Amino acid sequence: MTMATPSFSQIKSQVAAVHQKLPLARVIGIHSSGRWTGDQPKRDGEHALSIHQCDSPLAIRQALREPVDEATTKVLVTPLDDTKLSDDILLRLAKRRLFQIDAWQIVRTLFQANAVDPRLTRHAWVAELLLEQVPPEGYPTARGGFLDADAIWPLLLRQTVGFAAEAPDLTTLLKWSLDVEATVRFRLSPQNFRQGASEWLVEKAGAVTEVILHCIASLDRPDAVPLGLAIAVIFHPAAAGKLDKASGKLEGSFLGGKSTDPVLMRRWSSAATEVVRALRHTEPKVYRQMLQRADDILSELQAEDYAFLSDTSLAGFDQRLNRVGQCLEDVMLHKSWNQLENLSAARQAVRDHDKSVTEAPRLERVEMAIRLVRWLGTQAHPKSANPFSLAEAAVRQLRMGGFVDWARRSLQSGDDVQGLSEAYGRLFEAVTRVREQQSQQFALLLKDWTASGSKGDQVIPVEQILERIVAPLAATAPLLLIVIDGMSVAVARELQADLPKHEWTTLCEPEQPFNRPGISTIPSVTEFARTSLMCGRLQQGGQPEEKSGFASHPALVAHCRSGYPPVLFHKAAYQETDDAVLSADIRKEIASTHRKIVGVVVNAVDDHLAKGEQIDTRWSRDAIKVLPALLHEARIARRLVVLVSDHGHMLDCQTVSRPGDGGERWRAATGQMAADELEIQGQRVLVPGHRLVAPWSERVRYGSSKKNGYHGGLTPQEMVIPITILSSTDEVPKGWQEQAVETPMWWDEPAQGVAMSETSVPTLKPAKPQLKGSLFDLETEEEVTPPPKTVAATAAAVPVPEWISRLLASPVFAEQKKLGGRGLLTDELLVKLLDTLDRRGGKLTSVALARALDCPEFRLPGLLAKVQRLLNIDGYGVLDREDASDTVELNRVLLLKQFDLV
Repeated sequence: MTMATPSFSQIKSQVAAVHQKLPLARVIGIHSSGRWTGDQPKRDGEHALSIHQCDSPLAIRQALREPVDEATTKVLVTPLDDTKLSDDILLRLAKRRLFQIDAWQIVRTLFQANAVDPRLTRHAWVAELLLEQVPPEGYPTARGGFLDADAIWPLLLRQTVGFAAEAPDLTTLLKWSLDVEATVRFRLSPQNFRQGASEWLVEKAGAVTEVILHCIASLDRPDAVPLGLAIAVIFHPAAAGKLDKASGKLEGSFLGGKSTDPVLMRRWSSAATEVVRALRHTEPKVYRQMLQRADDILSELQAEDYAFLSDTSLAGFDQRLNRVGQCLEDVMLHKSWNQLENLSAARQAVRDHDKSVTEAPRLERVEMAIRLVRWLGTQAHPKSANPFSLAEAAVRQLRMGGFVDWARRSLQSGDDVQGLSEAYGRLFEAVTRVREQQSQQFALLLKDWTASGSKGDQVIPVEQILERIVAPLAATAPLLLIVIDGMSVAVARELQADLPKHEWTTLCEPEQPFNRPGISTIPSVTEFARTSLMCGRLQQGGQPEEKSGFASHPALVAHCRSGYPPVLFHKAAYQETDDAVLSADIRKEIASTHRKIVGVVVNAVDDHLAKGEQIDTRWSRDAIKVLPALLHEARIARRLVVLVSDHGHMLDCQTVSRPGDGGERWRAATGQMAADELEIQGQRVLVPGHRLVAPWSERVRYGSSKKNGYHGGLTPQEMVIPITILSSTDEVPKGWQEQAVETPMWWDEPAQGVAMSETSVPTLKPAKPQLKGSLFDLETEEEVTPPPKTVAATAAAVPVPEWISRLLASPVFAEQKKLGGRGLLTDELLVKLLDTLDRRGGKLTSVALARALDCPEFRLPGLLAKVQRLLNIDGYGVLDREDASDTVELNRVLLLKQFDLV
């Protein structure tokens, strides 16, 4: 095909085609009926062309005589054909002839192709575009000599509009649509190019591509991705018949009136979701812009009330949280504590949202709220009746109340979503009412126990903790005592949940199902409680008395090397140091093989209470600045660690200030008592006269100073002391044992068929009545009942399910066991794990699974790794653990398929 008017791109492409075969050609003749009217000297990068329009043989001879340098190619454009040229002219032309400007012929030459795809040749402009865009390095050789449309279109799209994808799909198209400059180039490109590109992309990526490209070409904003996100709501199956008006607005405002096929729209939304999720970490700013724009589009379409149907919508996430609040309100209104299907579904919807990944504290509060609802359900159980002794009340605080307080404390932060925040407030009040009743009962029991001489060994008075716990442990191994001043049971429970992640094992006292609780002094303040702890006797004092009392404690000294008594460090010892965290003296003493017992006082909790503003604190190993370094040194020195406090605390929550002449939570025993106060007396009351008045309620403080929290009162939160023994080795002191997972049954989702009650908390047997003395004189005869059957025990008694039996008997399973090598778990444990997960619908939290298997939580990751090695054939996720939600999931269908059992 001869072109009427030669363009520079045609001429230079023809020259390039000739040079491919004749690189030394310096004079090239081109036959063209159209005239060259451009400049004579032209450059194309490093290549120079001297172009002459020659209308006669004489003009050709004149042009041939004009001098040019060796780097310049002379091009003669003439309307004459070869027959009109004499031999002397032809001899000086490349190939001794004139070349015809045939665009497709030039293209074939440039690609060294023998044939061209008919899908290309029907578009003359494609050849012209290729000739205009010849890259400096030239075009690649056509594969097999055939110039295929599937090779040319990716090249054209990349060069023309910056769309680089050899095998385009909806995802790559939508990623490209985020490039504003590229989409503008597409919008400004000729209609024939847009039409041809659309036809080819539809062929490759599906019919919805045409709609997307129309949006890109017609809209001023790069809205293809946010539109896809909004479409996920408009065409969600749950919105069927509810958003027809929004669908009509979508067609008119964004799709140019094109009708919408729901199947195609859902393909668009799926690809848009994939694209925006990929931006979360790579381009967070663009990610947020896309999500916000999608919500704006939903508002424009008047569909914003249905944003909760989207797993990406920012507004939808808040709507899902609001739904949790509505379900909470409904449960509390009807007191349907055991009918939590809607609440659980609403919680799962929040978990499934993309934003949940970055909102761990808010998800934790949702989880805590559901736990508290389950706990409220246990209060109607007969076993939740008032405890009969202080020992049982203290055990309840240790085994159950601390978890309630941990969960309750988390709700005090509320939520950004007003509806959910208000529901949290009402739930907090409902739980607090029950806890107030329990606190009153605890205080009455504490009053009688104190008055009767504080008898019994099921609780450990603070002044006896070193003798009963620390000294026996020090007899077996070097020991580090860490006193976290003010640490309540709730704080200890949160720490205990974190420490197994750092490979610390919790140990349990000999012949005890759990470590016994400690009881603080009265009042439960540092000057009495910590001094009594360190000195081993009831005493008031400060740091000097604590250091000397600790160093001379008879039970501790008995296990120390001569000249190396117990040594105690206070806050100043590790603050005034060049070390950013821990002084060299403390590190030296912990590392010393001569110093058997080292003590450190950590004031992180007490210091936090002294602040005047509420801070949403997560108590973990790393939240207490000095704790990681202390545990690190203890691990290196192979020391046992005892974590203990001298008293607990209660957080400020709408406390009422009253005048008083004692402390923040106690006053002198003068004047009339209020209904929420008790007068208490006995030798453990360490004020003059051994009597004082203190509140059993959390709502009272004395004085005007407002803080984060207080201590000194009679609540279990202030009086009960948690005692935690940690080991970083497999060596367990004789008689001691690893502590099983201690969470109460209501803390985790109950396994199917397992009733939920407080019976998971070991209780004390009622003492036998006596004719004389008070009820609290009988505690020396109390015994701890064996813990009730756990989920694991229940599961073990159930016959092996048929599908698990087939698994164990399958040849594939036998082969996997051989490949797994040594150290695989027993079939019995595997059966228990699979059956437990299967009965819970295939998913369970790590804590709940560890408890069901009677396995220390810190050992669960290793156990799961063994199971995955056995079951996850070729890497398929039969068993997976999700870090974000800390859940273990079993895919039973995939398991049966992988082991040829279906």
